[in-house]
Amino acid sequence: MRTLTRGMAGAAVAALATAGIAMAAPATASAAEATQAPGVVVKADGNVLNLTVTNPNSGILNPSCGAYVFDALEIPAVLQNPTAILEPGFAAWGTINPLDRVPANPEGTSSREYTTPELADGVYAVVGECTSVLAPLDPATTFPPQIIFVGGPLGGIGTGSAG
Repeated sequence: MRTLTRGMAGAAVAALATAGIAMAAPATASAAEATQAPGVVVKADGNVLNLTVTNPNSGILNPSCGAYVFDALEIPAVLQNPTAILEPGFAAWGTINPLDRVPANPEGTSSREYTTPELADGVYAVVGECTSVLAPLDPATTFPPQIIFVGGPLGGIGTGSAG
């Protein structure tokens, strides 16, 4: 993590996330009409995150959903290029493997629980997304991202849900 203090990083991330809503909202809104974004619940347990990702989409051909955890200071890079999250080493954890994702359930909502490996102390952003095979470049995302403090005296702050 860069040399910002934890408090400065948190303030910077909050400002960037707020600014990013305006930039991301138009694209997300159009994607949400066809594909619903997932629900994501995050709980910090020391330096490990426990995530529950819920896919609200139904039907056989509907999207699978996942989540990504990355350094919160990288939010501007994700806003500028959402595919940056797929670059090797960018995400601290993610559901990149198709077998790790939450499939759409023909009868409706399905969910899956995940546990990250131990993360370094820092401030992380958690973003959920549902991607359809019919529109792979137009995912529905949970934006703004959840901001989670891992480790240190602020560890666990920001634990919550989005979706």
